[in-house]
Amino acid sequence: MAKVERCRLKLRRLFTRLSAAGLMFAIASGAEAGPAPTASKPLSANDVSILFPAPRSPADLVNLIAVSDLVGPATAPQRLFSDEDFARFVANAENPERPGAPDAGTRRIALPNAVKKIDAWFVAGIRIDPGAPGLSADVIAQFGRQPQIRLIIQPVTNGPDGFKVHDTAGHLIFSFNLDPDPPLDGCAPFPRFKPDDEAFKAIVRDVASLRDQLAAGKFGNVKVSTAGSMNVHPGLVGASAKPFRDAVKALLEKHLSSQRLNTMAIMGISPPEPWVFVSMLRVPQAGLIAVPGPTLDGLHAAQMFSILSGTHVVPRPVTNNQNPMTCRHAALQTPPLPTADRKGVSTADFIDANVPNSRVLEIVNIIADPKKSHFFNTDCVSCHTETAQPLARKVQNFAVPGVNPAVLPKENWNVRNFGWFPSFFHGGAAAATITRRAAAETADVVAFINSQLLNK
Repeated sequence: MAKVERCRLKLRRLFTRLSAAGLMFAIASGAEAGPAPTASKPLSANDVSILFPAPRSPADLVNLIAVSDLVGPATAPQRLFSDEDFARFVANAENPERPGAPDAGTRRIALPNAVKKIDAWFVAGIRIDPGAPGLSADVIAQFGRQPQIRLIIQPVTNGPDGFKVHDTAGHLIFSFNLDPDPPLDGCAPFPRFKPDDEAFKAIVRDVASLRDQLAAGKFGNVKVSTAGSMNVHPGLVGASAKPFRDAVKALLEKHLSSQRLNTMAIMGISPPEPWVFVSMLRVPQAGLIAVPGPTLDGLHAAQMFSILSGTHVVPRPVTNNQNPMTCRHAALQTPPLPTADRKGVSTADFIDANVPNSRVLEIVNIIADPKKSHFFNTDCVSCHTETAQPLARKVQNFAVPGVNPAVLPKENWNVRNFGWFPSFFHGGAAAATITRRAAAETADVVAFINSQLLNK
């Protein structure tokens, strides 16, 4: 019996050693937790800047996303763009200036009655951005970082005058922030944004998943690559268009809510021109208001770009994109940053003057650089004309890397940055448009997401 017990004891010791070795191997190889998740491949420009094809007939609308159809999460289904917010959007567009503001000579946007109905508005583009107003260290130090999903929306109607894409565009900006840091000295009431990166990483994961499903042929049974130059999103063309559109809509509705909509903007016309730009912000008590232009005088909210006027840009901006980065500006700050303290360039410097093309190139190089220029130090007209104007002037050495030539602006009055431009000069179908500024911002976004957020 003693011999048998000794054998059992040896077997138990051997089993214990083998079990321990097996456990260590499992831990080292990851077998204990199952297969390690596969890391997502880096995102490309078309994954984070999604441009829909411009519709040419009512039949094309099925492949677009109607703004009125977008609702929030199932736990609290509510239209992302509420009736109240849409009403303020229209009112601010048509009457942006505060009582008592002196007349600057800027005309007002005149929206047709059909465009004053939310059912007329469709998503033309989607910009996924981990950090407005910019991703450089200097900008973040002054403003913080605000992750956003921006919907570029445009009205499309089919009435007595036929099918029409209107020369009007809006931005709906949904933000992902934690409680902010206090503003820097002299920059109140604007706090420093603090990003909710955990919420934004979930968006990044879903964007990467859509990209992978598209490449695997899950939408329309065709395999589609999103790599390459910026263009109309390749998944929104052909057999994949409707199912991919449905998946994009589901992604938006999963992550957005009406409570995240705190900033808006609109560009519209007083037919046939000028183009008028107005930005809006949700503030305590007052709600959504038109915001004085950060590069204007602290009083005026609207800026105009006109062909027919003797002065093409009104009011003339005083930009600050050549000074060291600062959170001081002229939007709701008291006192606003004095014009004498600002140093910068704008496209008005050459649109309203006869300057050599070499100087035009210097100016647009600054405006198109997101590390130097952003919403708070550069005017709206500049950011919406920095590509079309030098292309029309055939400025030597001007190039737009990363953008398919098919979607570059073809005339100097195209003020679309990322969306659809209907030419009242030449008529025809609306043209999908992407500018150098949009491409530069997208390149920064792709680099930041791939290095800081993807697979983190």
